[in-house]
Amino acid sequence: MKEVRRSEVERIDQLAESATADFLRRSSLIYLECCIAVMLTHLGREEVAAILEREGKDLREFG
Repeated sequence: MKEVRRSEVERIDQLAESATADFLRRSSLIYLECCIAVMLTHLGREEVAAILEREGKDLREFG
């Protein structure tokens, strides 16, 4: 009986961990979209695109 309960608890823990990871991923994307929208209120589209491209390049290069 303990084995069944332990496996149930492990399954619930895995589901919770997966749900948390999904939530954080979605929240991060929404935050990024909001930041881009704020940038677009003060900067031109091409300038925002150039900034994001530089940030992407730096991220790929330096991790």
